[in-house]
Amino acid sequence: MSDHFDTIAWLAGLGTWVASAITLFVVISGFDLNPLWFALSFPVPFITVATFYAFRLRSLPKLARQLGSLDKTERQQAFKRMIAMGQSAVDAFLQVLQTPRKRTEVAEWDGVEATILAVEGLGRLKASKAVPQLLTLLYSSEWEICNRVIWALGEIGDKSVIPELLPFLGSELLNGETANALRKLGASELVDLFNKAMQRDKAAVETIRKHQLRNAFIAGFIRAIWNSEDISSIPKAAWVLAELWATEAIPALRAQIARWLPTEIRKACKEALDKLEMISKLPRAVSYTEIDTSTLPRPATTSEVHFDNLPKAAPLGDDGVSESERGSGET
Repeated sequence: MSDHFDTIAWLAGLGTWVASAITLFVVISGFDLNPLWFALSFPVPFITVATFYAFRLRSLPKLARQLGSLDKTERQQAFKRMIAMGQSAVDAFLQVLQTPRKRTEVAEWDGVEATILAVEGLGRLKASKAVPQLLTLLYSSEWEICNRVIWALGEIGDKSVIPELLPFLGSELLNGETANALRKLGASELVDLFNKAMQRDKAAVETIRKHQLRNAFIAGFIRAIWNSEDISSIPKAAWVLAELWATEAIPALRAQIARWLPTEIRKACKEALDKLEMISKLPRAVSYTEIDTSTLPRPATTSEVHFDNLPKAAPLGDDGVSESERGSGET
């Protein structure tokens, strides 16, 4: 809801403005009033949006609402008081993460600052229950918020987030904080592997190719080829992706070739793309799970063998001699 609240609020404001404008037009026309009365409809969208925000923020505790104050001093004071509350403030911080992440003068609310402070509070309190919401925030927020989320995840110390953090090593804006967080989580070797691979270390690439987190590494290298500031990392990431046989990077490499980039960078992406496209066309071994065994011959079970047509032993007489043997003896 927090991602779309601002849009919904302004759509509602637009809707109420249209309705009020039509109503005023009818009244002005019907009673032959001065057209200047039409100006009464102009504040309607802002009043509607402010009402939406007030209703949404009313559920927050007072201190949590102050985290989004437009006054920086008030925000910091509220944050210090909530940190002093300890674990009892965790739920309030989590509620702030559900609020709109927008700055609006109408509602006197700065959702970005409130979210950053809430994330920092959860990190300082090492609130492990916040991990799922923080991961959701990580993939749906501005880089300033993502940077704080990564820091908080490192502070909380839940090692299950390592595969989620690893791809952000390829981000030009988040790689520093990501490396620090991974080291706090005891994954320094993963950071070193990523950096060595970017330095064209073939031993590191070979290790990554066989690593259980190979897909997370590849996501990081794909992220690296989208860097817009440090474009020198693009050819390095493209080379690594080719060496890892990461055919899932083909769409991203094609997009890089179409971008307005220096010739040498587009050339490096083209070389990596050619190699991966060639690999993608090679036949692959069929998995045993893909073989249809339903039509293959199979051994019959004992219940399916018919014994009725098999030859039977002749019955024996009282003296232990069969009828056929007795007949041959008499002859």
